[in-house]
Amino acid sequence: MAISLLPAGCGFFGLSQDGKGQDKKGTPVVKIQPAKQEVISERIEITGNVIATRTARLASGAEGPVESLKVREGDQVRRGSTILTIGKLAAAKSSVVAAQEDFKKEQEELKAIEALVASGALPGEQTDRARSNYARAKAALTKAKETLDDYVIRAPWDGTVSKVLVTEGFYVAPRVVVAEMFDPSTLMLQFAIPEKLVPRIDADTKLEIQLDAFPNRRFTASISRLYADLDLRTRSRLAEARLNEKEKIVPGMFVRIQAILKTVPNAVVVPSEAVQQLPDGSKAVYVVADGKAVRKKVKTGIEDNPKIQITEGIAPNEQIIIGGYERLKDGSEVKIAGSGEGKDKAGSGKKQETKAQ
Repeated sequence: MAISLLPAGCGFFGLSQDGKGQDKKGTPVVKIQPAKQEVISERIEITGNVIATRTARLASGAEGPVESLKVREGDQVRRGSTILTIGKLAAAKSSVVAAQEDFKKEQEELKAIEALVASGALPGEQTDRARSNYARAKAALTKAKETLDDYVIRAPWDGTVSKVLVTEGFYVAPRVVVAEMFDPSTLMLQFAIPEKLVPRIDADTKLEIQLDAFPNRRFTASISRLYADLDLRTRSRLAEARLNEKEKIVPGMFVRIQAILKTVPNAVVVPSEAVQQLPDGSKAVYVVADGKAVRKKVKTGIEDNPKIQITEGIAPNEQIIIGGYERLKDGSEVKIAGSGEGKDKAGSGKKQETKAQ
C-alpha cells in the first residue's frame, strides 16, 4: 500500500508539486481531490494455464515399422478415424480371413450335425463335439480381429492432434506412445489457490481474466471445479474455471486471474497515495478546510490500487490532499494548485499552476 511515514516531531514528508512545495510567500501549495463514493472490490491475483481436461496418449498395440501416417500436429480428427498403421498389417489381415473361413466351416458343420442328431442318424454326443469346435473357431476369430486392431491406431473420440511422436518407417514396440490428442471442448483455466485463501474462494467467486495472447481484452470466468484436497508440496488447492466468453484458446496459454473476494457497493474511497502512516501505526489523511490543512485520523478497508477504502474518518466529497506534503503540518495554511490564488502579479497564477502539477 502506498503509505508515507510521518517522522516524529514534524509534519508530513511528500513529493511537492513544484519542486519546493510552496508559493513565493512560503505558503504550501497542494493538490487536492474529493473523496468519492463508489464500488470497491478486494481482489487477489493468481496465475494459471489453459489446459484440456480430456486428453489421450495413443500407444502402439503391436510391434513393427510405422506405415501410412495420416495426421500431423493440429489436425482435427473424428472418432474412429485412422491415425497410422503399423507394418505386418497384411499378415494380420490374412489371419483374420483364415479365422473367418474356419469359423464359417465349423458353423456349417454344427448345423449339419444338429440336423442329423435330430433325425436320429447320429448319436447326441456328436453335437457336443461340434459345438466345442464351433466355440474354438469363434474365439480364434475374435483374437485375430483384436490382433488386427493392434496394427491400426484410431482416434478414440473427436479431437485435435497435439503431438505426433513418430515418422513413417519408425520401428515401434508394443505400448510405445505414437501420438497425443485433446478434446477442444474441454479446455479450462487451471490455477492453484494458496492455502490461506482456500476458505475465501468457492464456486460462486467471480473471476476476471487476462490472457497474454489477448492483451487488450478482459474476460470473465466461472469456477467449475475445486479439487478435494491440497497439494502437500505447494500447499495449494487446484481449481478449474471456464471462460464465459467464447474465444479461441489453446492448451498452454498463460492466464492472469483476479479473484474478487469481497465487494463494497458504496464505499468512501480516496487515492492510496493520500493515506499516511503515523509513527504510532495509525493512519491519517489531510483535508483542506477553510484554506487550511486539517489532519484526520482514519481507518482503512479494502485497497484496490490506485484507490483505498476509508471506513472511518472521512466523508464523501471532502477535499483530500493528494500532493504537496513538504513542510505541511496540521493547521497549516495552504494554497491549491491551479486555483489561481497567491498571484504576485498578473499572469503568475498560470506559471504557479504549471509548476505545481
